[in-house]
Amino acid sequence: MSRKLLILAGIMLIAVPAFSAVQNVKVSGDITTYAVWQDEFDLNDNSDSVSASNIGLDDEGQLVTIARLRVDADLTDNVSATVRLISELDWGNPDTTYEYNDDETVSIDLAYLTLKEMFYSPLTVIIGRQELRYGSALIVGDPDTNAAADANGLTGNVDFLSKRKAFDAIRAILDYDPWTIDVIYAKIDEVYENTNSEDEDLYGVNVAYKFVDYDAEAEGYFFYKDDNAQDIWVLGARGSLVPVDGLTVGAELAYQGGDYTTAAGASRDQDAWAATVYGQYTWATEYEPSVKLCYDYRSGQDTSKSTGDYEAWLPLYEDQTKGLIADYLFAGTNNGVSSNCHIINLGGSFRPLEDLKVSLDWYHYILDEDLNAGSLSGTVTRYSMTDDDDFGDEIDLVLTYDYTEDVQFGLQAGWFLPGDAFANANDDDAMEVIGSVSVSF
Repeated sequence: MSRKLLILAGIMLIAVPAFSAVQNVKVSGDITTYAVWQDEFDLNDNSDSVSASNIGLDDEGQLVTIARLRVDADLTDNVSATVRLISELDWGNPDTTYEYNDDETVSIDLAYLTLKEMFYSPLTVIIGRQELRYGSALIVGDPDTNAAADANGLTGNVDFLSKRKAFDAIRAILDYDPWTIDVIYAKIDEVYENTNSEDEDLYGVNVAYKFVDYDAEAEGYFFYKDDNAQDIWVLGARGSLVPVDGLTVGAELAYQGGDYTTAAGASRDQDAWAATVYGQYTWATEYEPSVKLCYDYRSGQDTSKSTGDYEAWLPLYEDQTKGLIADYLFAGTNNGVSSNCHIINLGGSFRPLEDLKVSLDWYHYILDEDLNAGSLSGTVTRYSMTDDDDFGDEIDLVLTYDYTEDVQFGLQAGWFLPGDAFANANDDDAMEVIGSVSVSF
């Protein structure tokens, strides 16, 4: 006990001089608990696994709690600091439960310094671990994409729930209203000496403009990823507007170039495209009914070609979800959802009660490039494919209930129906149900 008191006293002595410079401190956070049930994630209802590596994909349940605590401090004029801690716990997992001596049970999620009007009024500089998200997060939104999690976070087939989205970065913001220019540098992976690999770095410029009429906005961007296997650059543009009350339309187009190194070590020129077109209409009535239609394209690579340009879209640091189940099972390059795909999404929502929102989405997936018969696709496990381009369909239902201003209950249900692109050995339906409760403070 005396040792703990000495440590506490030391912290207080160190902290006391800092209080005089702090003008305002805000403490906030959130806690979310998920209950997850997944069935037939191997797409085979005749066995618990297609192979030994598929164990744990049928009739699986898992409980997860994610807690975040954030402190924002306003220091001297135009200077502020932010720190957020995060804990992502799998219930009953000895690696994350009650192991208080484990350094990774609680980790630093955000830690950055903000300098407003640095040198001159339009310039703001943010330094440290921070969230970066541009446009629809097609290129930049999550350092390990939304279908995966940091190694220190969630385990099993629930890592897509992870809320770790921060980059170690320096960001300069030039605010010339209505123009906003962002220049960023991020360190994705540090590789130390005496290895054959290189660091992974991200550089980028994003230029946004807000129009006076139609609530319209437009942005153009250039990002460059530099690492040992891939030197990839992306040039793109995105825009949206509200031409009439209740209707929102938008589009995005991006091109990838650079050098891509295959798993076999061959270097090929990157030549890939991505596009999105969408529209959504919301009626200004009591139940707030809304309908949307979206088309996504991500170019694919013909797997029978081992030379020439590499045409599969690389998801890089995307943070988009195109189907609760399919987006997780088939994330990654050329796998059929975040790359090598045409996706049609028809959805709608309404509020039967003031505090209850119901949403329904249908996704139809078509491969851009057929996979060779007998080939394998997938990221969570591997599936045997045919040479058909009908990848499948998914239906997702989401219910959100605002119990109070601070507490929210949620229920998500997904049903994935494999198409003719899947071989008979793994073409059965997969299902997932996620219940959640969260509190924010």
